[in-house]
Amino acid sequence: MTRPGRLDYLLLILLALMWGSSFSFIKLGVHAYSPLVVAAGRITLGAIVLWLIVVLRKSGLPKGRGAWVSAFLCGILGNAVPFFLISMGETRINAGLAAILMSVVPLTTVILGHFVTRDEKLTAGKVAGIVLGTCGVIVLVGPETLSGLGGDLPYQLAVLVAAICYAVSSLIARNLRDQPRAGSAAVILTFAALSIAPVAVLVDQPWTMTWSATGALSIIYLGLVPTGLAMFLLLLMVARAGAGFVAFNNYLVPAVGVLVSLVVLGEIPAPSTLLAMVIILAGIAVANIGFSWRKKAVQITSVAPKKD
Repeated sequence: MTRPGRLDYLLLILLALMWGSSFSFIKLGVHAYSPLVVAAGRITLGAIVLWLIVVLRKSGLPKGRGAWVSAFLCGILGNAVPFFLISMGETRINAGLAAILMSVVPLTTVILGHFVTRDEKLTAGKVAGIVLGTCGVIVLVGPETLSGLGGDLPYQLAVLVAAICYAVSSLIARNLRDQPRAGSAAVILTFAALSIAPVAVLVDQPWTMTWSATGALSIIYLGLVPTGLAMFLLLLMVARAGAGFVAFNNYLVPAVGVLVSLVVLGEIPAPSTLLAMVIILAGIAVANIGFSWRKKAVQITSVAPKKD
């Protein structure tokens, strides 16, 4: 794993664009279909997209029992479970509160990474980055949103559990760093689809639901972009820069959502929004500047001549 570079930051923004746009389409999807159907539909379509990429690129598949076990766990914890929980949560809670709850991802990832990895230890820079990022999200959605905590508790807990699942999955994905990325992503989503699609068919019977073009198009978009393509990009970034760096994407997602609404809907962001984005970007920079300094120090120490 190398320290994050300019390309990694560009990929981080691209991933945030993909995931940041998903919340609006989830809203449209669950307005027409059940959360289970939306989750199963996007995962199944995402798996199909990735298998097409595998065929076109002639990509290999994961090798070794450990890689397949990791792919299975990523499919369940990183896709099937959180996609359903977020869809269910968004039927009752607003996007601002969901954004605050999802900011648990980088906190959980960095803390877990300290204990279960050798190269992503907790540092003062990462702690400062977490604090700044969390403050930025609160400024973005408004402190008054926190007053909503406690109401609709099961739906809030659903999003919170989804965030923790994402964090655990991103660390498990480290085991796939040396595996073919397209093939690994396809296997991950296939495991996820096989686990959730039969449940959706048996429990909700999608063919009995009223057809909705808006809902169907939303599921198609969710499957193509925030699921299929984003999964491939996620594995690429974890291999390049580490799970801790990728987790900071969750601080960018709310800010990106505001920018998308500006471009698509013409909604002008408030001054507090611009301030929040500055704080969020500063948090990411602080966390990773500390990482690069430590990395350089280790490299210098390792090549310095030893004195007798």
